[in-house]
Amino acid sequence: MSDSKRQQIIDAIDTRLKTITVAGGYKTDAGLHVFDWLDRDLKDSELDAIIYRDRTGNKTMETIQEYNNKVIVEFEPKTKAGDDTAKQVRLIIEDIYKAIGTDDRWGGLAIDTQPTNNEIDIKQSDKVMGSATLTIEIEYLTSKWSF
Repeated sequence: MSDSKRQQIIDAIDTRLKTITVAGGYKTDAGLHVFDWLDRDLKDSELDAIIYRDRTGNKTMETIQEYNNKVIVEFEPKTKAGDDTAKQVRLIIEDIYKAIGTDDRWGGLAIDTQPTNNEIDIKQSDKVMGSATLTIEIEYLTSKWSF
C-alpha cells in the first residue's frame, strides 16, 4: 500500500529540509538536525535544528470526484545562545524559505505552497535559546476520502 499524498508531501519536506547545509549553498547547517514532531529539549550538539509539524488540514469539494486539501505545516527553527542568536534564527528562517522555494509544488504532489506567518522568540531562562515559528499552507488534490 502506498503512502497517502499528505505523507508523501511530508516526506518531501523532510528530504528538502535536510538539504539545508552550508555545503549545499545555504547560510546555516540547520538541515543536519531535522525532526518530525519532536517534543523534547534539544542538546546544544543538536543545534541549529528544525522541527516541523503538520498540525491542521481541511478538505473542500473541488468536483464530485476531487477534493481540495490544505495542510498547515509549522516549522520551528532553533539555535543556541550566542552574541547573534536572533540573527542566526533569521538566517535559518531564510534558509527554510529558500529550500521551500526550490519547488513549491513538491515534485507535482501539490498545487501550491504559500507562506503564512513567522514569529521569532528568544528565551532567557537558565540559558539563552533562539527559536521561531513559521507556517506554510500546502494545497493539493485527492479523492473525497483520501488523505
